[in-house]
Amino acid sequence: MPPPINEGKGRLSLQAAGINQLNFYIVDAATGDEVYEDMPRVSSWSPSAYDSGAEQNRLTVDLDPGTYTVVVNTDIDDDVVIDDVVVQMGQEIYKTVRVGRFQVRFQGASSFGSQIPFLIFDWNMSTILGRGMTSSEVRRFIVPEGRYKIRIENSASGFDIIKPVEVNFGGIAHVRIPTQTQEEPETEQSQQN
Repeated sequence: MPPPINEGKGRLSLQAAGINQLNFYIVDAATGDEVYEDMPRVSSWSPSAYDSGAEQNRLTVDLDPGTYTVVVNTDIDDDVVIDDVVVQMGQEIYKTVRVGRFQVRFQGASSFGSQIPFLIFDWNMSTILGRGMTSSEVRRFIVPEGRYKIRIENSASGFDIIKPVEVNFGGIAHVRIPTQTQEEPETEQSQQN
């Protein structure tokens, strides 16, 4: 059970359908000043970022009464912005953050090592929205709900694959990357030497 709302404050609770931690900040709509920030998640590009499964819910904050804008940073360049959040004294308000998760997994990844960089594109592949790094640990990338394409390229070995991913609110989309096609060029190359 959450603690009582602090005296003279109102409470904002972000709802992200099972996601307990998001990088976000809150701006006072009247002054434009940032009044709160919480950035517990490591960058998607960091090889040390992973999900432990034991994350505390950090999506609730007590604020002075007023109107706010909430900006949720995702693992791509597109933030989720929630405008006109009205917080009233002694009241709790719930706001839904329309994000989901995806996870990139390799089949036969032992030949690659455990960390491989990849790019996140819009559906038409016209814009790079972000980048990520696979991990041997459980690693889920948080993005606004929508359709994306993931590209993994290793020019030294000739491996280049593009996979579509549809991310739904609160869901976890799994992107499976087969590496058998990768292993064949390496075998041919080693036979030539």
